[in-house]
Amino acid sequence: MRVLVTGARGFIGTALVPALEAAGHTVRGVGRGARPAVKDWWQADLTVPESLAGVCDACEAVIHLAGVAHTRADAHEHEAVTVAGTRALIAEARAARVAQFLFVSSIKVECARDAYAESRRMGEDMVRACGLPSVVIVRPALVYGPGMRGNLNRLLRMADLSWPLPIPPGGARRSLVHCDDLARVLVALLAHRARDALYTVTDGASYTMRDIYDLMRAAVGRPAARYALPEGVVPAVARFGDWMTRLTGRRWPWNSDGLAPLLASCTSDDRRVWADLGMVPGYTLASGIAAMVAARGARS
Repeated sequence: MRVLVTGARGFIGTALVPALEAAGHTVRGVGRGARPAVKDWWQADLTVPESLAGVCDACEAVIHLAGVAHTRADAHEHEAVTVAGTRALIAEARAARVAQFLFVSSIKVECARDAYAESRRMGEDMVRACGLPSVVIVRPALVYGPGMRGNLNRLLRMADLSWPLPIPPGGARRSLVHCDDLARVLVALLAHRARDALYTVTDGASYTMRDIYDLMRAAVGRPAARYALPEGVVPAVARFGDWMTRLTGRRWPWNSDGLAPLLASCTSDDRRVWADLGMVPGYTLASGIAAMVAARGARS
């Protein structure tokens, strides 16, 4: 079938598009930038509804990935892209009588109350009410893999330093999922044709940041850290980083945002999607990080 993918040039999109094509689907990519390696490319901006006119024509399914990926954006940006943009895309999908609409939300809807989570929650509500024949909402855990950015990418770079970070051993826990496993789930859901379904997608486990860091150290061939700061020190470090950010006008790396993975848990033990699809995750966190590091070494 012809599948419209918004955010086709993004981190998840670059894993999803080849997976869709390998499964025999034809992909129409949508994005603001120049044409990537997608034959059918539609240059559009979710914040400009006119640019989306006709974008869903001749498409049987939509996988909506595009949105503001980082939590530091203000509420206005989340509203313009994730909320208003999703509303405009739904209107086009309804006009084109699209059969399936998959909305990729976030696990943060379940564990946060910031502007990012609220915009995803509002997007979910609109998709549920859109009236299309098959609607699926997917809430991925923290997605990692080749090309990842953000806190996990910074942590991986730091894991390769000679001196290990004294990350506390306990505290907040996070669920994760490899980008290739998420892509497999999205492709399988097209064939599953669920109606009004909601799935959280994880690798089935949860991890502290010390767990993740130790696996990264092992993958890059560094010895494990033998010491750690007490957990109670982390909030004080975050407050100091916030103060330095305000004082200097530049984002301090160890502020509340940078240390959020150590301060707040965001997990799920929902494995229904794997059971419903008759699949299992292809990656544990250890194998996923090891494969990512090996691929990075092969490219360098």
